Amino acid sequence: MQPTIPSRKFDLVEPIGIGTGLVESSLSLWKRAAERTSVGFGDFVRWAFSQSTTSVEYPYKVTGQGALRRNFHGSEGLSTLAKVYLNPLRNLVASDCIEACTLLRFAGLLSEFLLLRIYRAWCPLCLESMLSTGVYEPLLWRLTAAMACPLHEVDLVTVCHICMAPQQEVIGRFARVGCCNRCGKWMGTREATGGLRHANEFEIRMSQSIMGLLALTAEFECHSHDGRSTLRRLLAVNGVRDILILRCGISPKTYLRRLPRLAVLATIASVSGQPLHRVILGQVVPWGDGGMSSSEISVRKERSPRDWKSIGREFEIIASAPTFINLRDTCKRLNICPKSARFYFPDLVARISERGRLLRSERALVKRKTESIRLREAFRALIASGEYPSRWKLAKISEIHERRLFKFDDVIDEEWGRVDGKTAFQRIRCTSIYPIN
Repeated sequence: MQPTIPSRKFDLVEPIGIGTGLVESSLSLWKRAAERTSVGFGDFVRWAFSQSTTSVEYPYKVTGQGALRRNFHGSEGLSTLAKVYLNPLRNLVASDCIEACTLLRFAGLLSEFLLLRIYRAWCPLCLESMLSTGVYEPLLWRLTAAMACPLHEVDLVTVCHICMAPQQEVIGRFARVGCCNRCGKWMGTREATGGLRHANEFEIRMSQSIMGLLALTAEFECHSHDGRSTLRRLLAVNGVRDILILRCGISPKTYLRRLPRLAVLATIASVSGQPLHRVILGQVVPWGDGGMSSSEISVRKERSPRDWKSIGREFEIIASAPTFINLRDTCKRLNICPKSARFYFPDLVARISERGRLLRSERALVKRKTESIRLREAFRALIASGEYPSRWKLAKISEIHERRLFKFDDVIDEEWGRVDGKTAFQRIRCTSIYPIN
């Protein structure tokens, strides 16, 4: 029996945070609208497209299962794909300014290169505080340039604290707001908020600048400015080139190829103290005329040489600490790149890699032991009730994916041996020799 989708009058959702820096993303609206129905996320999206009267020409199919996973990460962007996924949502949202949940207002001013995250990022403290007001996912979490939460001043999290699944896709098996795409558990618990790394001041200021830009998504209109000439205008302003060399740590010839365009603009805005939307339009006041002292900006034209001995001592302390930190977070804390770490400190990098391998193996052993216990309990419960313990039933009761059951063939053979004294191979051989009529 196929589940029925309620009428659209009962499915209307209200966007949260329009006109603020924490405006809700259109993907979060899709998820909240799907939670009001009795079908899965993919079926709900296909139903919404079938009910939509307005259509945008797009050369590829967008409602297939694979297409949803590939294309939904660009549903808040600047391209035609964002318009394709926005039009069916108009019938499900009780608001006329639904474009404020995307970046379509800034089309032509920003670059799509590394603008949106392919994988999810979130702040567990924000999710915990949303339980009293309403849970949603802000558009700020979808931007690559936003690396920290501006409210709680911690780094955005990309790994689930329960299943330890890194790099979660935007759309997964459990497409629910604030829940993991792999295990479906709530990610705003007290356990998730423990051990969060405090973000540095520069990342916080960048996120705050982007928040000021997102607060204007409902009313921003600019049709006479070309975003391609923005950086050329900014590089002519006194101090911009030095800021980029100091903060980004690379030459002006290559920073556009390695950094998101929005991150470069947010860097200029956060250091100069000027609104990000004026920076995007190229209307930046020069440093000398902006009323800011040189001590506030603290720009050096030449970078001082790195003290690798002191960095090595800090690296040694981190590598020998009781709490494990991976190489990427270690390099981020020491403000060095992984390539330099492998070149100057190969022994310490090897030690961190070995600790990470041992930690992953320990977690895998604990996970296998837990799943083995659940599988034995499911097997014995089915035998006690007089049912045949098929793989499908074992996977359903033990909550272990059916594709992972081949790793527990020894456990299943032990249970069969306890029941009738035959292994799986012996049962298959007896069945082939003496077929059942």
